[in-house]
Amino acid sequence: MKVVFIEDVSNKEKKGDIKEVSGGYARNYLLPRGLALPASAGAIKAAEKISQERERKRVRLHDEYIELARQIEGKELRFKGKASSKGTLHGSITSADIADRLSNLVNVDIDKKKVVLKNSLHNIGEYEVEVIFSRDATAKIMVIIERETA
Repeated sequence: MKVVFIEDVSNKEKKGDIKEVSGGYARNYLLPRGLALPASAGAIKAAEKISQERERKRVRLHDEYIELARQIEGKELRFKGKASSKGTLHGSITSADIADRLSNLVNVDIDKKKVVLKNSLHNIGEYEVEVIFSRDATAKIMVIIERETA
């Protein structure tokens, strides 16, 4: 059965997509929940408009991401924290902390999911952190964690 998605259902099925799905999936899940409509001429035309708008938005965001990555490339962020004699912080620096500091630096809200950290930073030192906005827009920054002096 051919349907037009009117809501995002998964990573593969986005609003405005026209896809062939099994009849049971459409009748028992998509249609009753209002996630899709049967593919009629009017629904297909509306889906094409949604797809065109999504493409324009993607291009605009891509340009913004490239500019933002260019602005933060090579920047240094300094954090101070209480630490043990071995250099272990009492607490940690997380991707949310880094994203917040970057947001203040460039006056643009940066999502913490864009900051790539395998684990929170728990020790004093210098760390190279990658910020990924999109496949083509990435930046590397230095995060420097220093001991807080009392």
